[in-house]
Amino acid sequence: MLRGVAALDRTGGWLVAEALRTDGVEAVFTLAGGHVMPVLDACASLGLRVIDTRHEGAAAFAAEGWALATGRPGVAVVTAGPGFANALAGLLDAGLWNVPLLLLAGRTGLGSAGRGAVADLDQRSVAAPAVKWAGACSDPARLPLAVAEALYRARAGRPGAVYLEVPQDVLAARLPEPAPGLEGFPRRVPRATAAAPDVERALAVLRGAERPLLLAGGGAFWSRAGVAVAALAEAAGVPVVTTSSARGLVPDGHEWCLGSLVHAGVALAMADAVVVLGSAFNANLGYGRPPLFGAEQRVVQVDVAADALGGNRLPDVGVAGDAARVACDLAAAWGRRRPLERRDGPPEERRRWLVEARRLVAGSRQGWDLMVDEHRGARLHAGAVAREVARLAGEVAGGAATLVADGGDTLAWALAFFPAERPGRLLSTTTALGTLGVGLPFALAAAAARPAEPVVLLSGDGAFGLSAMEIDTAVRHRLPVVVVVSNNAGWGDVRHEHGADAPAGPRVAAELGFTRYDRMAEGLGAHGEHVTRLEELRPALVRALDSGRPAVVNVETDPDVVCPLLRVVAEMGLM
Repeated sequence: MLRGVAALDRTGGWLVAEALRTDGVEAVFTLAGGHVMPVLDACASLGLRVIDTRHEGAAAFAAEGWALATGRPGVAVVTAGPGFANALAGLLDAGLWNVPLLLLAGRTGLGSAGRGAVADLDQRSVAAPAVKWAGACSDPARLPLAVAEALYRARAGRPGAVYLEVPQDVLAARLPEPAPGLEGFPRRVPRATAAAPDVERALAVLRGAERPLLLAGGGAFWSRAGVAVAALAEAAGVPVVTTSSARGLVPDGHEWCLGSLVHAGVALAMADAVVVLGSAFNANLGYGRPPLFGAEQRVVQVDVAADALGGNRLPDVGVAGDAARVACDLAAAWGRRRPLERRDGPPEERRRWLVEARRLVAGSRQGWDLMVDEHRGARLHAGAVAREVARLAGEVAGGAATLVADGGDTLAWALAFFPAERPGRLLSTTTALGTLGVGLPFALAAAAARPAEPVVLLSGDGAFGLSAMEIDTAVRHRLPVVVVVSNNAGWGDVRHEHGADAPAGPRVAAELGFTRYDRMAEGLGAHGEHVTRLEELRPALVRALDSGRPAVVNVETDPDVVCPLLRVVAEMGLM
């Protein structure tokens, strides 16, 4: 408790804020509402950063973005009824993607519930099916324990979204200093160690393979397994592919890293053994089936939760354990089992496999570059925009720049050209839901978490429109994100679903306009740039970065360009 705080000033909201701070929370994302003002006032008094957005959905997405950028739980605080309902998309997104997010919502007061009060809604019943844990607290003295439990459950085991609601009168209640109690939760989450026989079985698969591959997914990111995975790759001579929130966990520039699945997919298909660290066999992994995974491959799946193993693909070896712990155990066991005369590096045949895998990745990159370079349309190629954003960010900040991608067709080009050299620096619409509109909230969160590093968002015009008013949030909170809008005047992925045989003319509900989003940004106090030619792009990006303010670079891109990755997604039945 801060000195000078009288007992009568200790509200339930103060106890919530104090519990958040005690647990290491640095920022909360919110939109003000009467049901939760005691929490927000206390957060400001206790030194937590309060970032208020223009929509509760953006607050929840920003909290999710904070978690993805930092590896620590994100917190959103919203008011009851419509405020809670608006935040649901972020809660669902985090819940299905195993992102540690706490949504704390106000609730109708205990004395008014069930009487038709304003914003009276059975919120917990709505939230419960979508989250890892849903709780409520009606006793102000137990609020610190309730917050501690929510944050612990968000982090422990397989991470996930949690929901906690507190009635308005409970947050407003005043109470004295609580007596010390025995309740509580561990400050440090224990790491699950895999059973030794399972590690030995996984090791046998690696040892017997000629073309093995490591695939690191979200579970590896949440366990902070980057050092362990890199050590295993180096010791055993196994190339690494990173996907989803694990992008950058092992830097793309690392000798044994092949980068993303966009380019390493062919190498994955050619591997004779794959160790999947912390990922389900969902659509992002092509359900673990051809053409991405080979039918004859030996597959090891590692997950912190035993009930997450298997499903769309039956692993040959299932290992229940923390990804970092398992990778460390495999690396150590590999070193112990190798002959003394060969412990100076990975086997030579593994280096030949690395050379072949890198050749496949290089060929894929050349193909994507060729698509951009051969474009002759009147407007810019969306891939050219993504490539230039990546190049400039690398020149300005190297791996320290955070790149964010949002959209359908635009996202696909970003996934092909955006590198990842550090964890939490590539954020995108690649969740289980494929939710659009997350880009600007994610970018705001990254800028708040790392104020010394540049943040650049590449967004489709459709996706940008879903959260465009958050430019106002960026201006008010001095978060100098640079938003590059790939403006092809429509919902690109939907437009192209009509196909070449569709009648000429507008596609139903797929057309937008070449709107001057840069002027909208200027009206909100941000820097604006309008780009219609390729030679204008880099100078505009440089001016936007140098402005030191939030900026929108509105780039007119060719509506007739369609990313081939979208065709692959459709052909594989991933949607």
